[in-house]
Amino acid sequence: MQGNGFKLFAVAAFILLSAYYLFPTLQHVLNQRELAAMNETERVSYESDNYDSLQRSRERALKLGLDLQGGMHVTLEVGMDALLAELAEGRRDDVFDQALQTARAEAETSRSSFIELFTDAIEEAQPGTRLSRYFRDVDAEITARSDNSDVIAYLNAEGTDAINRAVEIIRQRVDRFGVSEPSIQKQGNSRIIVELPGVDDPERVRDLLKGTARLDFRLMADPQELQASAARIYQYYASGGEEPSSDTTDVAATDLAVADTNAVADTTDAASDTAAVGVDVAQLGADDPALGATDEGDGFTSLFRLFTDSRLPVFGQVAESDTATVRRYLEAPAVQAMVPAGIDLLYASSPDGQTATGEPVYYLLGVRDRVELTGEVLTDARPTFDPITNEPKVSLTMNNEGAQRWSQITAANVNKNVAIVLDDVVYTWPNIRERISGGRTEIEGVTRQEAEDIVTVLKSGALPAPVNIMEERTVGPSLGAASIRAGTFSVLVGLALVAMFMILYYRTAGLVANLALLLNMVFIFGILAAFGAVLTLPGIAGIVLTIGMAVDANVLIFERIREEMSTGKTLKASIDGGYAKALSAIADANITTFFVGVILYSFGVGPIQGFAVTLMAGILSSLFTAIVVTRIVFDWMTAGQRRSVAFG
Repeated sequence: MQGNGFKLFAVAAFILLSAYYLFPTLQHVLNQRELAAMNETERVSYESDNYDSLQRSRERALKLGLDLQGGMHVTLEVGMDALLAELAEGRRDDVFDQALQTARAEAETSRSSFIELFTDAIEEAQPGTRLSRYFRDVDAEITARSDNSDVIAYLNAEGTDAINRAVEIIRQRVDRFGVSEPSIQKQGNSRIIVELPGVDDPERVRDLLKGTARLDFRLMADPQELQASAARIYQYYASGGEEPSSDTTDVAATDLAVADTNAVADTTDAASDTAAVGVDVAQLGADDPALGATDEGDGFTSLFRLFTDSRLPVFGQVAESDTATVRRYLEAPAVQAMVPAGIDLLYASSPDGQTATGEPVYYLLGVRDRVELTGEVLTDARPTFDPITNEPKVSLTMNNEGAQRWSQITAANVNKNVAIVLDDVVYTWPNIRERISGGRTEIEGVTRQEAEDIVTVLKSGALPAPVNIMEERTVGPSLGAASIRAGTFSVLVGLALVAMFMILYYRTAGLVANLALLLNMVFIFGILAAFGAVLTLPGIAGIVLTIGMAVDANVLIFERIREEMSTGKTLKASIDGGYAKALSAIADANITTFFVGVILYSFGVGPIQGFAVTLMAGILSSLFTAIVVTRIVFDWMTAGQRRSVAFG
């Protein structure tokens, strides 16, 4: 055993490190079993009392991939049409809009980029058109004299930058959401693949991924003018006004980003500066006399409820399931002419009452289209709690420019309502009672989860263009559990078969190889846990492959030892010669396979990367156990010629 001191230290160190990194995984498994045995009340109480320790063990435990623990697979597409429309900066015309529509239709079946389809559509609709007619950017040196090739290069660069920024913003949102080891990757010209293991709230994730995080501060419409307009529109449809056709441009699946919040929140800059709400509209229910009666007929009048309280800038009320339909009615050209100029009709984020059947009812609010202040002035956003009621809220802090502008806005609009709009949904619309200085404001009436989500999207920043969910797959936890059972069974069966073969063929040496094989498994999982790698089903396949490769190294060594023994050398000399002569062959095979793993990880995605990670970890571990661990054991067994070792 002389000269093996460093080797013994290295083996002991690796065992201790593996135990250290795997202990949280064991602790997490035991915690989950204990929680599963509790009833709902006990579980909630236990999780509350031990939140920090449970969270620590969960974060440090070996991560499981989407296929093993369930979760969501989402394919997002960045809206290049919206990006081009924004880059055009008001220079759009009928040719531009027609080209956008043509490009949208062709993009569904074409493999070309959206920008290429758009520029081709422009050329086809109006040959010889200079793209600089629509796109200008002084910083990028795109002027009225720029030729089309320069403009196309500029658009491609902007499109690539939009994709890269979208990936980074989505990554930040997902990280703040708390998903362990998400996978976020670009695909093609405009798509992003997002895999979120362990997610159990798909609706919340959808809102988090799709939200553009465009925060606006806007003044609101005059209540009397707004409600007079609503009455005219109501009368227009009641007297037989032309209804929109069923093929009207689709509205998003829902006009609402529904959040369980109160329709009114206070806006404040500090404890001493408060903008309070003059009327608590949350107290106005569906049966309040201020609300108009609902027509029992069909069409707009049966879906829209008039609102007649002139103190509030409310256009009307709509049941949740009717929001998109009412929006379609209001977009009719004849109706748009009746809406006050410069006013956008936006839904509140939270219901203010419910129908007789229990369906939530939302305010439709009149908000000026002029943006007084944007989210770009925010320097901080964080969830906080009211010191008296302990209710959650979102605290917003502005920079100097924003604070000065906010002070001017509130000073000039005392006793008027101001709307805080996030992604075209009004989250709060308080009445300003006095000037607010200091550049701070708060959004109240939100749950803790909603407060965290609002902060997440605001801190991550605004997406450069809207994103649409093109595909969504959810893997249930039961399917993941079945995969774990199948993967574990395959590893155990493979391990048992290899161990039996080694014992039957190599006798005592086979037992030593099996000991090294068990340590190899511990080291593999320890490496994965230490580096925060994700174990996937293909990763388990990589472990099974590693079992065979680890034994292959031992087989090469043992056969070399048998050859040395056949020449008449002593056992100790044969062992020395066998390890020395087998080393080059073992190194060649494992190093080349390791490089293959590096290539797979670098250029592969998802499952391929999972396989590559465990393959590389297994190669490093098997080299160490096959060459170092087994040699230590043989040296101990042959020290002083105490015993004989059978090599089959």
